Amino acid sequence: MGVEEHKREAPRTFRFAVVTVSDTASRGEKEDRSGKFLLEELEKAGHERVLYRIVPDEKMEIIGAIVEAFRAGADVVVTSGGTGIASRDVTVESLRPLFDKELTGFGEVFRLLSYEEIGTSAIMTRATAGIIRSSGRAMALFCLPGSLGAARTGVKIILKEAGHVLKHGRE
Repeated sequence: MGVEEHKREAPRTFRFAVVTVSDTASRGEKEDRSGKFLLEELEKAGHERVLYRIVPDEKMEIIGAIVEAFRAGADVVVTSGGTGIASRDVTVESLRPLFDKELTGFGEVFRLLSYEEIGTSAIMTRATAGIIRSSGRAMALFCLPGSLGAARTGVKIILKEAGHVLKHGRE
């Protein structure tokens, strides 16, 4: 069975959540352009939004938003922000322990595409993804940097692969 034939068995639509991690956006000091872009692109592709949150760069706030997304029925959650190397960037440290399986390939492909767009600065992102399983369900979680460019790059990968990820994550 070829890759495309194999992917045809994957879910075509899913329920999703977007969680923006940003101190300034959570205080209303900055517009969440990346989060809004992700919402628009996922909805345009026919997927159903179940949650959108903006939280500060705080571990328990981030985890709480992911739990809320799971309870709301999200199959896919996309976070935007907190994947850099500054001391306040804690998205990856907060969420990686929740992964049952980490999808390191997502971060690798994201960084490759980012390198083609922005050059060697791509090394500064720790974008990652994983599967979280609980209560007989599986949810895919994609952690993106907070820039609009990163949202554009990341959503392309997510739209192509999220159904495939869900198919295997549910096995």
